[in-house]
Amino acid sequence: MTTWSIDRTIRFLPFAVFVATFDRAVIAPMLLGMGQDFGVDLATITLSASAYYLAYGLAQPVWGLVSDRLGRIATMRLALVLAGVLDLVSVIPMSIEPFIATRAVAGACMAGVFPTAVIFIGDTVHDQRRRQPAIAGLQTGVALGLTLGTVLGGIGIATIGWQAFFVATAIACFGMAWYVRSMPNPKPGPARVPALESFRLVLSDHWAWILYALVFAEAAILLGVFALVPASLESTGTSAAVAGVAAAGYGIAVLLASILVRRTSLRVPADRFLLVGGTSATLGFGLLAIHVSVLTVFVSVALQGVAWVGMHTTLQTWATTISDRARATAVSLFAGFMFLGNGVGASVAGYVLDFEGARPLFLGATVGMVVLTAASVISRQRYEHRLV
Repeated sequence: MTTWSIDRTIRFLPFAVFVATFDRAVIAPMLLGMGQDFGVDLATITLSASAYYLAYGLAQPVWGLVSDRLGRIATMRLALVLAGVLDLVSVIPMSIEPFIATRAVAGACMAGVFPTAVIFIGDTVHDQRRRQPAIAGLQTGVALGLTLGTVLGGIGIATIGWQAFFVATAIACFGMAWYVRSMPNPKPGPARVPALESFRLVLSDHWAWILYALVFAEAAILLGVFALVPASLESTGTSAAVAGVAAAGYGIAVLLASILVRRTSLRVPADRFLLVGGTSATLGFGLLAIHVSVLTVFVSVALQGVAWVGMHTTLQTWATTISDRARATAVSLFAGFMFLGNGVGASVAGYVLDFEGARPLFLGATVGMVVLTAASVISRQRYEHRLV
């Protein structure tokens, strides 16, 4: 049996995050082929992805409470096993309605992986300066999951079929759950507060509301608007395949930026990461507001990838400091607001792109990033005084 230290466990967590991200990212490029198999239009089959994403976001606080009782790694194992079971159920022949319901439950189950990884780091890495590189390391798994999920999903739907990916992800979930069975499983001791009290502790802190507002806005722009970047390129006559390849620059940038953040976070203050990240996103969206082409999209999404790592890992690390007694609740609510912002941002961005065009969409995102960057930098600088 493998012997796990805390450091080794933290180094392994990005692999679990990779599986969870891949399961989420591989769906989008397969929707058209899945719709053909079910005999439904794209709008209908897209409901299966929307249900997955919505359940994924809403389940975050629930998993935070579960991890307080079962422990962080035990909760992650449970989430992996349940998600694997639901992925296998998804390949059973059925009509579209139960399929949509099955994918919603699968999203709710897989939602337990990423937040418990962040909570584990918050519990075991007590020096805040060392938390950010550990959390940035999780973005390596995110980057690989996004990139491989997008590329392989597009290729696989035309070759081995969408069912093969659900089966492969299920096997990966089961294998990982078995492999990490002897990991250390920290959980709150006798000082653990009841569920309602943990929510009261977090939601009575005005800094928590400021942080959740920031991550909501960040996700609305950096995830919601980003989701429409390939569509904006396709609207110029570019093929979906080329648009997908151009957007893959995002995953590459996230991977490289994660390495840089891990190496510099001990000497670079948190507000500096927010400033650099926000500036990168502003430049990226500003470039698309001027002109949308394969080259500008590639450069823009790369800048957005740098922004996601610089800003989001800083905000995520911030979430682990809101309340030591109710850390699981604080982190899971953070994730919930992030996915809520993602959904709202994508809906608004889709409306603007359809009725106003690409230039107003990206100009609005540029202005939004300027405001968000200023608000996040100033808020973080003031929060630092609380920690002194």
